[in-house]
Amino acid sequence: MRACTQLESGDDHLRLGAIFSLPATWWQRACFRAELRADLEDKPDFLRDIGIGLHEAKAEASRFFWQPLLLKHP
Repeated sequence: MRACTQLESGDDHLRLGAIFSLPATWWQRACFRAELRADLEDKPDFLRDIGIGLHEAKAEASRFFWQPLLLKHP
């Protein structure tokens, strides 16, 4: 009986939601970093124009998909 009560609590519901949304979050991070790598190769001046330093962009692009974003999208 206690296990059923725990599953219905709000905290567990939030944890389950976070677990199920995690792959989508990882996918967004991976896509953002892939676009950033492409921009580093193709348009580094564009990054500077929008206020992103090359060192910052390279550091963010080299992070793994499970690591949170440190560089915010413009």
